[in-house]
Amino acid sequence: MLGSTAAMKAAKKGYKRYGIPGALAAGGGVILGIRFVKRRFLSGTGEDDTGDGAATTDEQ
Repeated sequence: MLGSTAAMKAAKKGYKRYGIPGALAAGGGVILGIRFVKRRFLSGTGEDDTGDGAATTDEQ
């Protein structure tokens, strides 16, 4: 819900300044930014990072 409210406010501000293209750019930018933040910071890492850099294949 917070994301849609922020996108609506940004779209209104962009519309007042630059018209329809400004509303689309501002609203879309906020939506993409919120998605980035949620994926980057709020989700756990599902990768198993061992950090040694060794290959796990049996071919030699």
